Order: sequence, then structure tokens, then C-alpha cells
Amino acid sequence: MRRRWITLATTLAVVSSSLVLGYTAAQAVDPAPPDPVLFAAGDVAKPGTTYAQATSDIIMNGINQNPDRTRVAMLGDGAYPGGAISDYNSYYAPSWGRFYDKTLPTPGNHDYGQQATAHAPGYTSYFGPLLSKLDPTGVASDETKGWYSYDLGAWHIISLNWWNCSQQLAGNCGPNSEQAKWLAADLAKTQAKCMIAMWHSATFFSGNTDETGNTHPTNNDINKTDTFWKMLQNAGADIVLAGHQHNYERFGKLTPDTANKMGVPDPNGMREFVVGTGGGGPSTFLDPAHPTTGSEMALDHVYGVLKLTLHDTSYDWQFIDTTGAVRDQSTQPEPCRTDIPTTSTQPTATTGPTGTTGPTTATTAPGTHPNAAGSGYWMVGADGKVFPFGDVKNYGNASVPAGAEAADLEPTPSGKGYWVVDSAGGVSPFGDAKYLGGPDSFTLAADEKVTSLSATPTGAGYWIFTSRGRVLNYGDAVHYGDMSKTKLNGPVLDSIPTPSGQGYYMVASDGGIFAFGDAKFYGSMGNKKLNAPVQSLVPDADGVGYWLVASDGGIFAFDAPFRGSMGSTRLNRPITGMVRFGSGYLMVGEDGGIFNFSDRDFYGSLGANPPPRPIVSVAAFGG
Repeated sequence: MRRRWITLATTLAVVSSSLVLGYTAAQAVDPAPPDPVLFAAGDVAKPGTTYAQATSDIIMNGINQNPDRTRVAMLGDGAYPGGAISDYNSYYAPSWGRFYDKTLPTPGNHDYGQQATAHAPGYTSYFGPLLSKLDPTGVASDETKGWYSYDLGAWHIISLNWWNCSQQLAGNCGPNSEQAKWLAADLAKTQAKCMIAMWHSATFFSGNTDETGNTHPTNNDINKTDTFWKMLQNAGADIVLAGHQHNYERFGKLTPDTANKMGVPDPNGMREFVVGTGGGGPSTFLDPAHPTTGSEMALDHVYGVLKLTLHDTSYDWQFIDTTGAVRDQSTQPEPCRTDIPTTSTQPTATTGPTGTTGPTTATTAPGTHPNAAGSGYWMVGADGKVFPFGDVKNYGNASVPAGAEAADLEPTPSGKGYWVVDSAGGVSPFGDAKYLGGPDSFTLAADEKVTSLSATPTGAGYWIFTSRGRVLNYGDAVHYGDMSKTKLNGPVLDSIPTPSGQGYYMVASDGGIFAFGDAKFYGSMGNKKLNAPVQSLVPDADGVGYWLVASDGGIFAFDAPFRGSMGSTRLNRPITGMVRFGSGYLMVGEDGGIFNFSDRDFYGSLGANPPPRPIVSVAAFGG
């Protein structure tokens, strides 16, 4: 084509240079390609019906109009009755198989034969070659895993395996599961402006009865995918696609309230489309006049597909039934989310601490202390309850698993959120904190506990430190070394990064100090007799030197000014933590008593009203 253009231009040049310029300009502007289109439906091919053929015809018509930039999300249960390879070959292949190479599949319960099994041989066999192209790592084509991501235009599409959540396969779907770790890493590295997630069973749906008479209570799957929803929402995802319920339902932007099994309208939430209308048997809503919270459109006894037109920073939707009628559509493009949520996505989050009558705000009037715009501190109890003092807020209380206890609270750089880590490795993000991964029971040894978490300066990464001196890094945190291969005289109890984020310190209970990266060693209490075990390390405000605190309140200063201690004072409860505050430090006791040795105001404590579980950590902001 270009060679022909040169020939024409040369010929025209003999006649008039102005004609050449006009012709060249017209040819230099290529028409913009059409925006990508994603069709979506699940619960597809069933013997004895023609609905799968009808829904595939709608998709084929769309592909013919935009062949290079159209893809199809198959939302699970592609072939009935049991997802066997014979079911896929007999029922799915003649209809939806026509656009096999344009399909983005996700597995459903029928693909696993509806049994508590890790095997989906039909799904894996049929889609295996396609999944291997979508994900060369082999995770997508592994029937025990099956998750992957794909970029379509400006959009990032994430396919997750809901069946793992349903049957507790591959570590379930909690924050420490293999799937959640993968999701955290995938979200951290994507640069896409807009995001879609898909899995088989809807998080939110109105109660219904399927064609076999089985009743599906409203939102009965909310707890299974709660972790995924919160991670995606915190990362700015826009849409969740699901099936399983054999109807069409569109929801407004929601945040999950798992305690009450409902969605809470939230402008910073995600929009869900339930599209179980690919061709399987229809369902009937139990109470059409009273759909569940957030439902904006609900259609039962209908077959059809969702069409999403994906613009660079927005999207349009249409639900098209098998007659060709558009039954639901957007009136204008819906913009992709640009917010960073600043409120907790945890359904149990409260605006203040619970379980105590102690003070929850500063004892000085707001605005009278230095850095009044955002100065204060948090304490966290062994049960995960958070107590704020000063201008900082409670963004939520962590849920700690049985047999574990909260170990540390780390604020985000903005002070508008924090992470709480527990001894079993569970990481709970609140406010603008993002979940980036964490260890699980398979990562930790039987006698190993997580003791602290430290964030990078960007807040896009963190290190998790264990009692054995191991360092686990997530997000943009870099591993600079650890003590995992060294026999320790005492467990590592605390950690702190250097101001640059290019190193960190660890301190053990015997007062041993371990410095890595650009952290400088200034001395330690290792091999010295202590009256009480060391609990925490705090760097000096000028970045040179540090303080150690023991459980009796004794302070050991190394190239840092001594500001005072509680070593000679009888304490009601042992000191459990210390944090830098202004030009000095403050300590916290297990009873929530605060001892302030700094140039910053005292904002209050729990000392007169101890919480039901001991305080394990203190963190400060704006000091």
C-alpha cells in the first residue's frame, strides 16, 4: 500500500505540488480503531435447547462488526450437565465454540462436577490450549488453580476461580491464599486505567429459584469472595462479572457488608453484573417487588448476553436478549473509577474503638498542638481492636483468627489508613492501605510467628518480619537480607525501615540489632545482661542512631539523645511497644498506658480503663 502511495505521489507531483500535499495529508490520517467490546454470559450450553446457539449468534454478529477487538467472557458452567469433555464437544463447541480463540473463560461449579474436588477435566481439556496462550506460566490451565489476567485496550481483565472459595480448594480464598497472593501481585503491577474482574458465582444477587426448584437465598455467596472484592475495590477496579444465578441483574456501586450479608451503596465501590443467561435453565426471583440492596435492573426467564463497550476511561453496557431486543443499557458512558478509597472496605469497620469506655480522642483541644492537621497515634490490642488518639481516625478493627493475636499496626504514608498484621501472617488493610500479600500456614514454620510489618515510603509495599528473623517482602519492598539462616539468642520482636526505604533494622528480645541495606549499625545490647527483654527499636529523628526499649521501660540510646525512661518506675503492666514521636519517643504498656518523652502533646491513653485484651503495638502519625 505504501509503495502504491509513493507512485501516485510522484505522478501527481508533475502536475501540481499543492495536489501532492493535499493527497498526502488525506492518506496520513488513519481511521481510529473501534473501541474494544467484551461480551459476557455464563451458564451456557444445555442439551435439548437452542438458547446457547441463539446467544452465540448475538456474539457472532458483534465479532463480525469488530473482529480484531472483540472478546467474550464465558462466566463458568459452559456445558451441562457436568462439564465433561463430551458435554463441551457436544453442546458448547457447535455454538460458543465458534469464537473459541476470542474467549476468556472462567470455571464454574458444573465444570468441577459439583463435587468437592480439585478436578475439572472437561473444562481443562477443552480450554487448555487457549488458557496456555493466555497464561504461559501454566496457572490458568491448572485445574486446581485456573486464574489469570488479560489486557484488552486500556482495560485489565482478571479471571478468578470461585470454586476454590466454594470448596476450600488451593487454600480457599482468604487473604493468605495462593489466589489472593497472585491477585495482589497482579494488581500491583498493572498500569491499566480501568479494570474488570470475573468469577462464576455472584457476590450480590436477589433470591431466586432455579428450574429444578432449588432456592438460592439472597447474597449467600458474599463471604466466599469478600477478600477478592475488597482487594479489587482498594485497587480501583470498576466492574465484577458473574453468573451462576440464571438471570440478569445489574447493581450499582457497592461495598460488601459481610456481617449482614448485603451490599452497601458506595460511590467508591464496584458495579456488579450478574449474567447467568447464556442458555442454561432459567430462574425465577422470589420477590421481584423487593430486590436486594443495590439492584438496579433485574430480569428473570430471559436468555441473552451483556455487551460492554470499553472506552479508554469509561464504558457503556447493553443487555441484549435472544430476540435482539436491548433490555437494559447505559444512558451515557460510565467513567472508570479514579478514586483512592479512604474509608475501610471491611464490613465490620467502626468510626471508633469498641469494647472499652476509655478515651478515643486527644486530651488537648484540637488545633492546639504542633502539626494539628494530622497528628496522633493508634494502639492495637491483641484482639485486633484499634484505638485512635489525636487527629488520627479508626478505619476499622482487624479480625484475628483463633489461636493467633494481632502483632503490629503500620500506618500508610498519608495517615488515612493502616495495616494490621497478626501472628499467623494475616494482613488486614484499612482506609487507603492496600493488601499486597502475606504468609500463610504453609509459609511459616510450626514455631514461627509474624511479629511486625513495616511499609515502604511509597506505601506500595511492605516487609513482614517473623520471630525467626525472616523477612518477607511484598509490593515494591525489596529484600535486603535476613537472619533466617542464623541461630538467634532470642526471637525478633520488632522492625523498622530506614527513611530511604532501602534498608531496615530488626531487634531481638536479647537486644541484638540486625542492620540490612543502608541501615547503619550503631551498637546493641546483645551479649549483655538485661533486667527485662527488649521490645522495640526506634530510629532517632535525624536518621542517625536509635533507641531500644525493654519491657520494664528501660531505654538504651545509641548515637541518639536520651529523653527519659520508665526503668526506675513501677509499672502496672509491661511496656509492649515504642514509636518515634517528634524529637523523641513514646511508649505504650499492655494496659494502654502512654508514656510520652517528646516535644509533642500527650493525646490520651487507656491506662485508667484497660482494654479487655492487652495492647501489642503503638504507631504514630504527624509526629
